[in-house]
Amino acid sequence: MKIGFYSESVADQAALAVFAEGILGEPPEPIEMALEGHGVSTVLSLLANVYRGVYYNSDAEGLVVVVDCDDTAMHSLDHGKPEVTSGDCRFCQAQAIVEKTKKHLKPRNGRPSLKVAIGLAVPAIEAWYLVGENHQVGEAAWKVGLESNQRPFTRRQLKRLVYNTDRPSLELETECAVAEARRILEDLKAIETAFPAGFGSMAKEIRSWKSQ
Repeated sequence: MKIGFYSESVADQAALAVFAEGILGEPPEPIEMALEGHGVSTVLSLLANVYRGVYYNSDAEGLVVVVDCDDTAMHSLDHGKPEVTSGDCRFCQAQAIVEKTKKHLKPRNGRPSLKVAIGLAVPAIEAWYLVGENHQVGEAAWKVGLESNQRPFTRRQLKRLVYNTDRPSLELETECAVAEARRILEDLKAIETAFPAGFGSMAKEIRSWKSQ
């Protein structure tokens, strides 16, 4: 299956391709377009254009979009319909952007509509990379930390735990991200359990593509 990956870093996109491989049971094929984002604001502000571009100008069957939660609202499985945003939930914002964009697109020549899977990393994608290595990562632990005003870690600490530095080079970031994703594939259920809304929802959507 040909899938495009759109997130804050090409390093994370490489890791997402590994996760998609584990979810689908086979490596995704690269698409004809190179996608890159720089920071959450850029990913969201350009998402409509990226979706439109991938839809019309590539042979992609699916598009995976992942953003960091940072200090915004966590996504909840009861947030409601995809086209309805819930406060400052970036998952819902991304869904709303995609749904709105879809309404203005013409049918692709002989091809079905472009499928989309959205993920929200809480509080950052480095937390995903620590599944199985650090029991403090996970949506439940982060929620408890927010409610008690005692967060289990900072985003800088997460980077240090994954890369051994909070300012990794792109090469190091990619190497570590891909290696951790490969490790996590040995027990993919663990990351879906730790991050049911942000990763689990994405995985469920990707998994459904195989049966369509």
